[in-house]
Amino acid sequence: MCSLNRVLAALAAAVLAMSALVPANAAPPPQEDEREWLVMLYQNADDEVLEQDIFIDLNEAERVGSSDAVTIVSQLDRYEGGFDGDGDWTTARRFLVTQDDDLSALASEEIEDLGEIDSGAPETLVDFAVWAMTTYPARKYALILSDHGAGWVGGWNDDAPDDGSSLTINEIDQALAEILAETGVAHFDLVGFDACLMSQVEALAGVAPYARYAVASQETEPAIGWAYAELLGSLENKPGQSGRELAKTIVASYIAEDVRIQDDEARSDYVLDVYGTEEAVDPDELAELESQSVTLTAVDLTRFPALIEALNEFAYALTEVDPEAIARARTYAQTFESVFGEELPSPYLDLGNFVGLVAELAQSKELTAAARTLNRAYVAAILAEKHGPGRPGASGFSIFFPVPELLTAVGTELSELSYTGYASRFAGASLWDDFLVFHYTNQDVDPDAVEPELLDAENAAEFDLADYAVPMLETAPEMASPGIDTELSMEPLEVSQDEITAGESTLLSTQISGENVGYVYIEVSRYDEESEAYVVEDLDYIAAEETVEFDGIYYPAWSAEDLEEFIFEWEPTLYSLSDGETEAFALLEPAVYGASDQEGEYDVRGIYTFADSGQERYAILKFNGLLDYKGMLAFTGAEGTGAPRALLPQAGDTFTILEQWYQLDEEGEWKIGEYTGDTLTFGSKPFTVNAYESYPGEYSLGILVSDLLDNTIAEYATVYVREE
Repeated sequence: MCSLNRVLAALAAAVLAMSALVPANAAPPPQEDEREWLVMLYQNADDEVLEQDIFIDLNEAERVGSSDAVTIVSQLDRYEGGFDGDGDWTTARRFLVTQDDDLSALASEEIEDLGEIDSGAPETLVDFAVWAMTTYPARKYALILSDHGAGWVGGWNDDAPDDGSSLTINEIDQALAEILAETGVAHFDLVGFDACLMSQVEALAGVAPYARYAVASQETEPAIGWAYAELLGSLENKPGQSGRELAKTIVASYIAEDVRIQDDEARSDYVLDVYGTEEAVDPDELAELESQSVTLTAVDLTRFPALIEALNEFAYALTEVDPEAIARARTYAQTFESVFGEELPSPYLDLGNFVGLVAELAQSKELTAAARTLNRAYVAAILAEKHGPGRPGASGFSIFFPVPELLTAVGTELSELSYTGYASRFAGASLWDDFLVFHYTNQDVDPDAVEPELLDAENAAEFDLADYAVPMLETAPEMASPGIDTELSMEPLEVSQDEITAGESTLLSTQISGENVGYVYIEVSRYDEESEAYVVEDLDYIAAEETVEFDGIYYPAWSAEDLEEFIFEWEPTLYSLSDGETEAFALLEPAVYGASDQEGEYDVRGIYTFADSGQERYAILKFNGLLDYKGMLAFTGAEGTGAPRALLPQAGDTFTILEQWYQLDEEGEWKIGEYTGDTLTFGSKPFTVNAYESYPGEYSLGILVSDLLDNTIAEYATVYVREE
């Protein structure tokens, strides 16, 4: 994975060195001239996707500026070749943030120009925070880290070093410990992740010993970011407030109170950039639109040890229930954007939604009791939580629950990304990694194989995290959940008519056998005579006769009768994208199963190219069930891997559509590959989707069936579409 491939070195020497410094609980007494708060903004904008958005965030902070009671400092690391505003400087600079209303240029006091630095290195974070806390001592400290986030994988990428860099959760963990040790401060009052996907129990476990409160998002964050003027303004108006109050304010103000929502001029500029219109937009309407899929959670980290204890009890109780119920809950629970590519289902599940769903499906008294205990600890640990209607099952915390293929990829000694190696504090304190191994290999779980003191603020820094980085799997075995029937089968596909016109339809019928069907799809490919290959033109969920709803999440309930007499009506339809001038074929892939077609979500894969620099990013265009454009995500790695982030297209930037083609390999087998298609250019309006009757030609129609472990079978039939 791009910029996330460094192997963790042993940290024993660093821990010993820290223990020799001032103890973390030996904070110096407050001085008469100390401020009430020091807010530290670690703003890694050394990235073309984020540079302008983080630059604007700092300008929003200037709307408030430092005061006699609140000091605000920033370390802004900019990118060379992206956003060219405010003199287009490309180094890293430290600022004492002062009041200014201009969002287009910084007016804060520049303390130092650091030159080109590595913001993905833990020592850079330590150096900034130690400088800030010793230069501007305060009674309370908030550290907010802005950049790409990727959950337990980490984030804070900096591609300026030759090989690229990023911070793992372990490195953030140890950096926080070192900061407190060097400054003698007892704890951070708040640590905030203004980044994607960081409200995971694995990630927050690395922060819990060092801070009282945290704020993070389960899902990707929109380009608009946090409402800095509002949250900092609350401190200026009430500097005596606690980190608890500040955390709740950050959540309450998110999106709705942002300067780019509430300020008329800023809102007008934002709407023109994003939605391509100069028409006036009501701030409430814009806030509602921007909040569709957002999440944000304020966490009481003092309650986190109790949460993990309850999670451990629940994980152990899972070993005694029907594994099919567990697999079904994993398949259908609320998920969030994946950083592991688009070919596997996202392993980032909402923990609360999963717990409730598996308890309902398993119908076990013991599991229900453990779920209730976990829910009480869950509620106690969450100070505030918000989520948009596009993520109805979001409840505050996420957890990693992969399919077998991905568990193998992150669970062995040879894994480039290591679950236990990147989030070792969580791995040592929890039974979750042990449960994952049990679920797929039936290996026994020892309920006492945890170290609760890893989360204890008094003792956390004494532990060597390398001791808990033991790979989950000794080898890469063939894995399947014991007790789950994965024997799917399907009869050859039959069609009612093998020749139709574009205005007609044909019925596809088959018999599907298997107890654990997850999803069923229709795949449509048209034969291209020139290349002697099939291009995939359509892919979508097929709805079951019964759709089940749980906490706003919908999933199909396939009955044996539905599968034994499976019938689907196909109408020849293809889809295109238009930038207003150019129109091109595009494959819309299903991303969310809805109660109806209109309530689903679709993705279009492509390559985003910045006009100014020529830099390319793998990206995904998002559309709702009505095929209206919702936004775009860009990834730091190839093929949908690495940290995602909402991207605001600029006029002149381009999107090259990725097409999927079936071609014959040397053994005569049809293999699917991804190839670049046509290129569209962003202008003043968002892309639109158009639906058309399919072209005349030969079509391969496939029914694809996946089970609860994401194993897939398929049958195909040929249909010819003739001109009317």
